[in-house]
Amino acid sequence: MYSKGITALKETLVQSSLVLYALVMERFKPTPAKSHYTYNLRDVSKVFQGVAKSSPKAIQKDNDMIKLWMHECTRVFSDRLISI
Repeated sequence: MYSKGITALKETLVQSSLVLYALVMERFKPTPAKSHYTYNLRDVSKVFQGVAKSSPKAIQKDNDMIKLWMHECTRVFSDRLISI
């Protein structure tokens, strides 16, 4: 079982994920040259799927959960970004 500090982060992580999703959707619009900039709610789901695979043994502090969440957001959203 996760500590109370980590479980208290759940609403913050959900809200932050939705805000990040909205910012990504607004900032990175698909174009003919960048058609892979198509994001949907499945991407938000992938963030939480990655977080859900963690174990309480590995995530012992609040900061560890925040780092994991940041890693998953980077993995899901940033991996599609390209530089031409």
